Amino acid sequence: MGTSKVARSVRARMAERAKGDKAAGEGDGALSAGLSGRISAATEEADAASEDTVVDGDPKGTHMELWTYNPAHVTYYRKLLGKWNTEDPDYTIEITFRVMPYDELLASLTKALNEGQGAPDICDIDAYSFPEVSKGLSGTLYPLDASAAPYLYFMHPSRMDVYIGSDGKRYAVPFRMGAAVQYWNMELLEAAGITQKEVDAVKTWEDFRALGEKFKAAPGQGTKSFTVLDPEDPMWTMLALAEYSEDTEKAGSAASEMTKAYQGWIDAGIARSVTDVEAEIAAGNAASFTGSLAFMDNFVQDMHDQYGKWYITRCPVFTNGQPCSVCLDDSPTVITAQSKAPGLAADYICYAKMYTDNMKSILWPDLSYDVCNTELWEDKAFAHDATNEYNTFFRNCPYDVLKEINDRIAMIRP
Repeated sequence: MGTSKVARSVRARMAERAKGDKAAGEGDGALSAGLSGRISAATEEADAASEDTVVDGDPKGTHMELWTYNPAHVTYYRKLLGKWNTEDPDYTIEITFRVMPYDELLASLTKALNEGQGAPDICDIDAYSFPEVSKGLSGTLYPLDASAAPYLYFMHPSRMDVYIGSDGKRYAVPFRMGAAVQYWNMELLEAAGITQKEVDAVKTWEDFRALGEKFKAAPGQGTKSFTVLDPEDPMWTMLALAEYSEDTEKAGSAASEMTKAYQGWIDAGIARSVTDVEAEIAAGNAASFTGSLAFMDNFVQDMHDQYGKWYITRCPVFTNGQPCSVCLDDSPTVITAQSKAPGLAADYICYAKMYTDNMKSILWPDLSYDVCNTELWEDKAFAHDATNEYNTFFRNCPYDVLKEINDRIAMIRP
């Protein structure tokens, strides 16, 4: 099978843009024509959620099967499938989408890959499962280097390179950055006499602890804590490794250094160890917490009363100059080697998840996943779009934080 028209067009245009011609192809042609409107939670997404299996696309096209654990992904993929088939009638696709609980999906996928039969063409997994799914490789997954290449110029390497296998080839494409950041409840902090200027001045974990002591000493705190944390969250180990990534001597003890730090906060009474961080935040009991940008979803979808209270910054570090972030939550997608048309599947999924125009007009507006495309971080019309609730929910825009920490996001594999 040859290369599809969509793939050829995208590759040519992205190559032009990578050479510095940012205007090439913008504003004309079918590929730059974004689809307007948000996904309706009450209609399309509900329909996808109500069925374990949905078939969509061109019945005369190449048939594929896609497994996912998120009904919203089905709605997104179907939207991009219609776009693809309209733009490339010579390489149309029909997809059977199957939604299942994640544990079931991972078990079924792992079994199918090990046995060499029964795997889907395309499968969403979790970032933390990629090492298990790609372990050994031995021809179980299809390398995506050729299909991903046109987009790499704009994609953040710290997210993209997490999905490079032991053989040096790329085996998954991301949905989001999911970078580690620091969240601050400015309403609680201001009530304790702490200003945004003081928050911005926090550079190290020592600074963080000192601000926590000030919060604790303020009158009227009651059950409120300066910060809450779940010690079992793998984020803490990954963040510690990120901050020490350039210090090979200390990398081995990074996790224990971080454990020592947050245990010190707990012992000092400025932090509480909890199993449900979201519940504490929703109850107004936390003045700050460390987490992934993916946590924005929890705020916007479930905690409307927190609107306008929270401010986002880079994470503190142990020593000034260290990387201050690492990529955490994501839903990477793999193409299995069992696919009857792996090249076409790879072209479609890279187009759906990595092409700038799709991220700009569909991925961020519809799914609100913080995009990995650094070109868009620089686009004020996109990053400051006041019609997007994620850009207005917080006291600052999430992409301004990503832009600030761009070169300080370390690449650490889960």
